[in-house]
Amino acid sequence: MSVTIARTQPMGQRPTSFAICINMRFQADQPSCAGRGSEDIADALERGIKDRGIDIVLERLRCFGLCAQGPNLRLIPGGNFHHRVTMADVPALLDMLEAACGHRAAVPNIVGPHS
Repeated sequence: MSVTIARTQPMGQRPTSFAICINMRFQADQPSCAGRGSEDIADALERGIKDRGIDIVLERLRCFGLCAQGPNLRLIPGGNFHHRVTMADVPALLDMLEAACGHRAAVPNIVGPHS
């Protein structure tokens, strides 16, 4: 189950990146985001962002200091934290990113005179 802690975006700023913790702690008996599947979640988010053309960058970070609540993700700058994220949350996260960030501008396929 994903838990979201709401924070407000600074006025007029849209998120530019979505950070996900991929830290694996040295002690196997200690909770970690990577130990709970954050690398697979990051892979799925990257594919979804690319497939949908969402205008955001996914950043893989080493630690938010919230290991017991992981996997953890956060919109940057100053956005929401998402805790206890699972693969089942990925479609809803992609929908949220699409609504908050929009789509990348299409790059025209320009054919030159020597093509």
